[in-house]
Amino acid sequence: MIPNNILTEIFIYFAKFPNRAGIYPMFNIETSNIAGYSEMKQAIDSMPAHSLTTIENYVFGANLEAIGHRVNNITSGADYLFVDFGEVDCGVDSSNRMTDSARLAITVAYRLKNFSIDLMEQMLAFSHSLDSLVGIRNTMISEQRCHPWLKNVSNSHTFVPFVSEKFSSIGWTLLFNREGYDSFGAKNR
Repeated sequence: MIPNNILTEIFIYFAKFPNRAGIYPMFNIETSNIAGYSEMKQAIDSMPAHSLTTIENYVFGANLEAIGHRVNNITSGADYLFVDFGEVDCGVDSSNRMTDSARLAITVAYRLKNFSIDLMEQMLAFSHSLDSLVGIRNTMISEQRCHPWLKNVSNSHTFVPFVSEKFSSIGWTLLFNREGYDSFGAKNR
């Protein structure tokens, strides 16, 4: 059974944007002892064959070593969607409701051969990745009523250039917050 929490919802939501073939490399092992592994793979299998963008690859996580390994296996010249989840602030409001605020970042970037210093290649990578990221953001805004976790996404977003020599990548990152009540179902446990 897939854990029903904000992380799995975010993973599955953003999996609809890149090419499905670009998602499978995150499943490195045939089977896992961790509950939900095969079900997550089945969820990807059951998605429509087409993606909502032309983005080729998907990277999801917070472990920089594992992310680096995944990104470094992406072909030079290919793009990828990277979803990074950060800390979650939890509290209780004046009505005694549990509140949660999560910081999220989604990046669309291109892998460049040997971290190219060709300024025209960089400009085009920035331009294409920004177009893709704006499209994803616009889809998120239009689908806020359809997905519970999107209902509480902040109205303000920040676009930041993404330049990583370590990953030989250039693109854009969209930073936003998601604030909600009892995102982890604590009251039901």
